[in-house]
Amino acid sequence: MLIKTGDKVHGDEDYDGRQPIPTKIVSNGEFMPIPQTASQKRVEKLVDQMSAERAKALGVSRRSFLRSSAGMATALSALNIVYGCGDDDDDGGFQVDDCATRDPAAAREALAGDYFIMDVQTHHAETDFHQANGLEPLYRFFRGCPSSAVEMFLPEGYECTRGEHEELSRANYIKEVLVDSETSIAVMSGIPSPGEAARFISNAEMSATRDYANQMGASERCISQGMVTPNIPETDYLDTSTANMQYLVEELGVRAFKTYTAAGGRSFLSPHPPWWMDDEEVAYPMLEEAVRLGVNVIATHKGLNISFFDPEYLSARDLPKAAADFPELNFVVYHAALDVGFDHENNFEEFLRLAEEGQLPSNVYPELGSSFGSKVVEGPVALGHFMGRLLQAFGEDNIVWGTDAIFNGTPQWQINALKSFQMPERLRDEFGYPEITDEIKAKIFGLNSAGLYGVDIDEVRCTIPGDTISQVKADNAELGILEPSLRTYGPRTRREFLTLKKREGFFG
Repeated sequence: MLIKTGDKVHGDEDYDGRQPIPTKIVSNGEFMPIPQTASQKRVEKLVDQMSAERAKALGVSRRSFLRSSAGMATALSALNIVYGCGDDDDDGGFQVDDCATRDPAAAREALAGDYFIMDVQTHHAETDFHQANGLEPLYRFFRGCPSSAVEMFLPEGYECTRGEHEELSRANYIKEVLVDSETSIAVMSGIPSPGEAARFISNAEMSATRDYANQMGASERCISQGMVTPNIPETDYLDTSTANMQYLVEELGVRAFKTYTAAGGRSFLSPHPPWWMDDEEVAYPMLEEAVRLGVNVIATHKGLNISFFDPEYLSARDLPKAAADFPELNFVVYHAALDVGFDHENNFEEFLRLAEEGQLPSNVYPELGSSFGSKVVEGPVALGHFMGRLLQAFGEDNIVWGTDAIFNGTPQWQINALKSFQMPERLRDEFGYPEITDEIKAKIFGLNSAGLYGVDIDEVRCTIPGDTISQVKADNAELGILEPSLRTYGPRTRREFLTLKKREGFFG
């Protein structure tokens, strides 16, 4: 049955072109986005056409329709159509039928799923620091007011108006990640910098965001990692030095450490070269300190050939020895070593080969941030190959969920994509990929990560319905004042990416 929400059919005067799923790869600020492909342009055009017709039938504006469950189903259906999946129940792709694109109730049913979702890679910027320390261009790049509903997370008396509220701020982070998605727990992650002046976010700020989110929750809703650059001595930058790890654990309460082996050298504006995880002089003191402090998760950036990193050090070839030498630690490989935004996938292929040859111990975990979302945008066949190969190489117990939100907006579109995805039968037959069952999805969404980070799932799930974040979500849904913004915050073009890097100070 069609659900009509009003007697008057609204026009498209408020339609801003935003769609429920990005129709081109959005950068997380670490890699150069590639141009929109012809197929992605067809998806964008098809979503526009389908949403216009369906919004008119429902008596709502196209903008409102696209923010609804039916709008999400329409975007997933368009991906199926353009990339040739989902023609019948056995053909795989995103499992949404035509009815779900026309009836919000049917769409909600199609996208339903009771999963514990733990996102182990999320970000926001320390925008107050950028403004206060003369980084006004960087501050302006991320400035805007995505929704007046963000005001509920801001200090009393603060008025959120466009041009005054930062899109990558803590308030918008909480709205996009915890309010506008089904994420149960988010892990705050950092980005390295050669020194204090150019930092994106400090360890203290990440911990403050964690505390703020957890104060709103009746249980743990956010976990913070400590950013560590073992190649940069404490005399250059204390906050991310190996010498500061004890402080990060004992005073800031971090539960994991985040590293970038390629962060170093001239392109990083640092006199200290990049490093390898199996370097016994640079990395092993950091790993030994993690063991001593009782922190057993080391997250490391691999893949994503960032412009100011040394690309050689984005390889995962340093992990076999390091993971074997430190069996007490778990190595979470961000982005699953995929070279998102590039035509080649050399690091990903090497990562898979190391696993398939048995060189990677069982304490190595591929993480899906940016990589999963980019494959959704490339269509269900590309997504099937990506997930199928990871499952074959690492197994269902070693893949962990991450989205790289807030750069690509709320993580809900990625959540809906995995919930509704079914491995195409032709890929199962030809390549032997496993079906991605509800059990496998549950492990990827959160069960695997909960074990790594020591999260009590029952405690979190029992208290979430009564916490402040969930109450805000329920109240605003009832009042109709809080809807997904459909915004993305990372660079979408080469020009935007180069502008961002120049404002960050990496280019002259």
